[in-house]
Amino acid sequence: MDYKVFNIKDGDLSDYSRLYTYYFKKLYNYGRKFTSDTNIIEDSIQDIFLTFWKNKEQLSSVETLNSYLISSFRYTLFRQLKKAKKITTEQESYEPDFSVEHFIIRKEMGEELQKSFRNAIQSLTARQREAIFLRFYEGLSYDEIASIMNISVKGAYKIMARSLDALKEMLPIQLAVIFILLKYHD
Repeated sequence: MDYKVFNIKDGDLSDYSRLYTYYFKKLYNYGRKFTSDTNIIEDSIQDIFLTFWKNKEQLSSVETLNSYLISSFRYTLFRQLKKAKKITTEQESYEPDFSVEHFIIRKEMGEELQKSFRNAIQSLTARQREAIFLRFYEGLSYDEIASIMNISVKGAYKIMARSLDALKEMLPIQLAVIFILLKYHD
């Protein structure tokens, strides 16, 4: 979604509302990766959209709205979590929610493979899980991942490569199947 198709800069509330509606679920799901405190997640989303609305005149300086909003949300969420003392490190482990497609695939997979996949994902570092989430769930580019995670593009590629190598080593399945599982991983 390209912000240039919206008339937000000129103060069009209906376009702003559509943009908010479009990004709310995406940001909410991303926030659930870090905390189960839905109030902090929702407050963080509202904070970034209020700031976004107040600074709408500077939209021309935003290159990609998607990574701008996710980066802003991530920063705001971490700040809120630290303030609420709900998190002791920058990231905590999480148990992600899964999509309908994932449950269909999961039903068809053997019980042992399901357990292996869950354990493999949980054995990744928090940064690796975040990179996997951003790439496969959000469909972001490596440039966007680097911007959101505040690392270099090369660093984003390295994290992803290490994550996939670790999954490949831990799982008794081919890499192509891992990609399919990650594609339907929520």
